[in-house]
Amino acid sequence: MPILLPPVVAQAMAVLKEQNIDSWVIGGAVRDSLLQRPVNDWDLTVDCMPEQLAAALPDAKPIGGQYGTVSWHGVEITPCRAEEGYTDHRHPDLVTFGGGLRGDLSRRDFTINAMAWDGEVVTDPYHGRYDLADRLLRCVGNPETRFTEDALRVLRLYRFAATLDFAVEPATDAAARQLAPTLAGVSAPRVRAELNKLLTGPRPSAVWPLLQADGLRCFGLYADVSCPQGQSPLAALDAVPANLLCRWWALVRLTGSNAYKAAEVFDFGKTFRRDYALLDRLYAAGMPADLHGLKLQLMDGMPFDFADVAETLAAVTPAFTALPGLYHQLRQSGQPYLKEHLRITPAELLTEGVPARKISAVQRCLVKAVVDTPELNVWPTLAQMAKSLHRMV
Repeated sequence: MPILLPPVVAQAMAVLKEQNIDSWVIGGAVRDSLLQRPVNDWDLTVDCMPEQLAAALPDAKPIGGQYGTVSWHGVEITPCRAEEGYTDHRHPDLVTFGGGLRGDLSRRDFTINAMAWDGEVVTDPYHGRYDLADRLLRCVGNPETRFTEDALRVLRLYRFAATLDFAVEPATDAAARQLAPTLAGVSAPRVRAELNKLLTGPRPSAVWPLLQADGLRCFGLYADVSCPQGQSPLAALDAVPANLLCRWWALVRLTGSNAYKAAEVFDFGKTFRRDYALLDRLYAAGMPADLHGLKLQLMDGMPFDFADVAETLAAVTPAFTALPGLYHQLRQSGQPYLKEHLRITPAELLTEGVPARKISAVQRCLVKAVVDTPELNVWPTLAQMAKSLHRMV
């Protein structure tokens, strides 16, 4: 199928062609185009030296250091290269340019990422299109070599399995499990970025083999739960809404991981920690007995979409199976349970003599009253109650 290029990418290829430089769309853009998925990043590779690339595009900005990558109006362009030695299991010790397109493709991680398109023909020496059709992830060449070169590829394997909903070829999976502990040498921010993408994919449970192989233990993520042979305790994770907070919480809960260590290692911000702790408290509080119990849980407001939380709790444990339906019933009922539902505004409370510093406390008392007795949620009654309450709070 033809690949529809954004104008700036087509322009870059045309400018390079005028300078007698062959260029190809590379990697993920080809993969996602063939899968008819949205393309987020358009990258080009060119068969020339970095000096030739710089001369051909004098207004391009160098961004790739030893890799010779430049950015031209948002398009990243990198000369074909070869790499040698990966002492730190992450970065090459030596980068050399030349070797042509096929040499460049030979160092790629997976066959589905080792395809290139010149505007007319897809170059696919490792049969990535067949693996796309079979929905299969397979390393280019020897999988142990690929994962030894760059430990992050182990995590990327399971990230692609989760986001593309692909299976993993057995030899690739075996090598990834064997070398999973080498992920300990990858920086926490880089691991977190990959995990965030993985967890918001359609099949986040794909990460289970990596957890079993202790690939993420040093980051606080374990596989410390028992399950029958051949089964995954993360099956429920796929039913959790693709909300990053909910998916992280469910992952930790379902695997017996250390939430506090993970939050520290991955440097989750205060807002994320606060929301995570609140979700924990809702779980510990248990399933509300009825609408009144749910209103009491929600009356102080939620900093996140409670519909997602209800679905999450229901997916994680059968005790909350009825929670999404109960929350829907509450929303349909129109019963008040938040300060925004009160039939008296903060400005009106001020006119009724409530000091500004006490408005929040008075509102909370009024919300509790209308949660217990919805019929009280009328302006005259609330105004009269407020006059008495502000002297008591």
